Amino acid sequence: MIKKFLFILLMASLMFTVQISFIGCEDNNDNSGPDVSGSADQFPATNDYEVNARIVGVFSIGGLSTCADIQITKDGAFIEDAIVLVNSDTIPYDFGVYQLSLPTSNSYDLTITHNGNLIAHGEGVKTPDAIPVISNLDSGDVHPKNTDLTVQWGSVSDVTSWQVTSTFYGSQTYQSVLLPLDARNHVIPGANFSPGEHDIQVSAINGLYPGDDSALSSPDAGYDIEGPKGYFIGITQSEIVEIIVNE
Repeated sequence: MIKKFLFILLMASLMFTVQISFIGCEDNNDNSGPDVSGSADQFPATNDYEVNARIVGVFSIGGLSTCADIQITKDGAFIEDAIVLVNSDTIPYDFGVYQLSLPTSNSYDLTITHNGNLIAHGEGVKTPDAIPVISNLDSGDVHPKNTDLTVQWGSVSDVTSWQVTSTFYGSQTYQSVLLPLDARNHVIPGANFSPGEHDIQVSAINGLYPGDDSALSSPDAGYDIEGPKGYFIGITQSEIVEIIVNE
């Protein structure tokens, strides 16, 4: 399950969506609520880099642990030799992303340099305090094709927006807009459900707000990150629920 979840992240990053996963982060255990009004701070890009930076909360034995998952590109090419710091930890590069499990912290700061130049800086990112749980669906549930699917989930603290996604055999077929803080359900339109297995997931996001969707698709500014275009967020995700759609 974890490897499948991690592969989805890399593919999603390439499509500049927020469906997040991560590669190779190991458990490492070492609230103040967010401002839920307005939008993320936006900074005009001052260089040609794009940085999609995530602090991912993952459930492990002993509680929630965190992992850095950061992708850096320039002119469409991956940057493999940047120096990436989250708080005081240096994040190594591997398979298209910079990833490392992190000591838990109340907030996270990011600094990136490349070729001796500071290219990105962000500070004060938090992760939601728990993993969201889909409450009305179970893996193996059968769903009629071409009919709407309602997804419900429970409350999580330190959230500024939610997003619901559906994946069909490894390809994302649906992602909602960023949903408001008080959302606890969302309807995926039936047109997205052809016969086969569909993976449903809910993301709890800290740092992006409803209306900040452009951060996830070819942004022209940095959202809570200065220097490049892109974003710096905290995120936790529900376990994937596999829905079977019959002919």
